Amino acid sequence: MANEIDIYDAKNLNTATVKKFLKGGGQASDEELAMLLAISRNQNMNPFMKEVYFIKYGSAAAQIVVSRDFYRKRAFQNPNFAGIEVGVIVLNKDGVLEHNEGTFKTKDQELVGAWARVHLKNTEIPVYVAVSYDEYVQMKNGQPNSMWANKPCTMLGKVAESQALRMAFPAEFSGTYGEEEYPEPEKEPREVNGVKEPDRAQIESFDKEDYAARKIEELKEKAQSQKEVVEETGEVIDEITAEDF
Repeated sequence: MANEIDIYDAKNLNTATVKKFLKGGGQASDEELAMLLAISRNQNMNPFMKEVYFIKYGSAAAQIVVSRDFYRKRAFQNPNFAGIEVGVIVLNKDGVLEHNEGTFKTKDQELVGAWARVHLKNTEIPVYVAVSYDEYVQMKNGQPNSMWANKPCTMLGKVAESQALRMAFPAEFSGTYGEEEYPEPEKEPREVNGVKEPDRAQIESFDKEDYAARKIEELKEKAQSQKEVVEETGEVIDEITAEDF
């Protein structure tokens, strides 16, 4: 029972525990695990409490990201903290930028950014951050992933809040990144029978009309070539079908 309780104290974390119990820990190198443990102990964060996430995909370098809730919890414990405001930046139907309070917008407003303002007791000027939607939206197959598609205001608000808290308390959070700022890893294109599936850039730049026009021209040339063969030899050639596209 004691061993089970120990993992919830960041000071008791060790390489063996992380490798055994933490997702991705078994794939990490000793150097990556040492970095995770050092950051966790220094900041008193615990991955088993979902305060910090250790992300490892295959052979890619491990990433250590911090939850927004941990930033918020630590800020509220700081005696110099005097409150935080968060909102979104939208473009209204008249093309005018507006700063909404909270992560809310109407249907006729376009989300373009988010802002956060941290108030401190020892300064009159609050720490202010504004972030762009285009810079942080996380894409998958050319479209926003499920979280960003369903809750774009909430996700972007978290990015702004995390950045503002890091700026307000650099000694607490320097060198860390929030989970909403960590992009999904790009998957390597699959290869079937020697042909690679298109990557994201190829999919996004694919022009259906141009492709169809080129295929029609190819079929016309093929039909003309077959016609010439028939006229010269009298040989019967199979008709061109939709499968030729």
